[in-house]
Amino acid sequence: MFFSLKMQLIAVVQVILTAVFTYLLVTSQYKDLSAENLRSLETFLIEQKQTELKNYTSIARASINHIYNKASPFDEEAKEQVKAILSTLIYEQGDGYFFAYQENGVNVVHPTEPELVGQDLWAFTNVDGEPTIQILIKHAKNGGDFHQYAWNKPTTKELTQKMSYAEFLPDWGWMFGTGVYLDSVETQLSSIQQAIDTQVNKTRSIILLVALGSIFIIFAVGIVLHFKHKRLSDEKISQLGQKIVTMQEEEQRHISRELHDGIVQVLVSIKYSLEATGIKLRKDKVEKPVPLQKAEENLTDAINEIRRISHHLHPRILDELGISEAMEALTSEFSERTGIEVSIYKPALKKLLPDTISTTLYRVLQECLVNIEKHANATKVRVGIEISNNWLTLKIEDNGKGISEKFDDDVHEKFVTTGIGLRNLTERVEYHSGQFKLHSSPSGTIVIARIPKHIFANYYYEKNQVKLETRSA
Repeated sequence: MFFSLKMQLIAVVQVILTAVFTYLLVTSQYKDLSAENLRSLETFLIEQKQTELKNYTSIARASINHIYNKASPFDEEAKEQVKAILSTLIYEQGDGYFFAYQENGVNVVHPTEPELVGQDLWAFTNVDGEPTIQILIKHAKNGGDFHQYAWNKPTTKELTQKMSYAEFLPDWGWMFGTGVYLDSVETQLSSIQQAIDTQVNKTRSIILLVALGSIFIIFAVGIVLHFKHKRLSDEKISQLGQKIVTMQEEEQRHISRELHDGIVQVLVSIKYSLEATGIKLRKDKVEKPVPLQKAEENLTDAINEIRRISHHLHPRILDELGISEAMEALTSEFSERTGIEVSIYKPALKKLLPDTISTTLYRVLQECLVNIEKHANATKVRVGIEISNNWLTLKIEDNGKGISEKFDDDVHEKFVTTGIGLRNLTERVEYHSGQFKLHSSPSGTIVIARIPKHIFANYYYEKNQVKLETRSA
């Protein structure tokens, strides 16, 4: 008995030492790994912002080259046309815009702060005491470069860190460029840091609980069963340790998925912008710049690197045929493959909707058809899309067995908040200020995605206005 108690004491001491060592080592390594991942992510996000700025600038340059290349240094009419074009190139819900300055610091284009037009900002300094406009002009004259500084964000009217990229129009002595605000990067990194801190605290608690539990198990088993059950207690400790490792792995996969959620779509969008720029340059018989070629190569490498964790690829059929024909093709293929009867009613929306909204509607329909095929046991599906009462509405109905006996908002909250696919669809629709609703009963399921008309109402008009202005020039 004395020997048994002595062995128990040794085992308890070992568990305590192991727990302390594991506690210090795991938490330290976890923090180091998390910090390294955050640094890598921050670098990656900044590089993507830089690539994005170059893409925007290349698109803007392509939009004005047909005027600038033919104009003389004193062609005031051409300059006014270029000013008008740059003033209309708005993105990021109004936070993204193009500015232009003469090389002496006089502003000539600033769509969000028109009161600056005509002002001499050569001596303007930011909160860090740097001559912002002078630096941008210098970078532009040197071939283009990036500069970070604080500037008022249009949508919030607050001083926010911004990164800009500028190029130079030597014939006119103009510096023009654009910038993106970095608060989204800071917010994302802060959110991830909070999640990491929470996970570290959870890991500490788990280690402490496992250590206390292990001590109790060893002590209890040692008193009751002595030596012959010690091996069993060791196995239980091993199982607990494996559970910790499994939980950590699952959490790491979760964090990884959260880190990269949406990046593939951003990269694909940027890639399409690059390809569109290349097509525009080829049409203008202009040789594609080496930086643009390098950007395409780097972007392709990045897409291939994270493609394994991306759930969605940009549907090419939307670019080629538009949302109406894409829906027709998707439902036809689904009906032929599954034998489920599909009826569809839709207007012609090819030129009316922005690509982002078309892609969202396509993804909603695609995910719903997958769910119907897997779970609904339906024989009929009805798909409809219409514009009425200031809403664009996509409605998908099936006559399957449903996912709940209830037909109320509780079903929506339960399944949309717990299912990854439906949650992703909800986030996509809400990005466009829309609504995503799910209703179900034993007689079938109804999915409704609604996007307000004002989000895309002026898209087609503004797009054609730019074309008309370009032709008149």
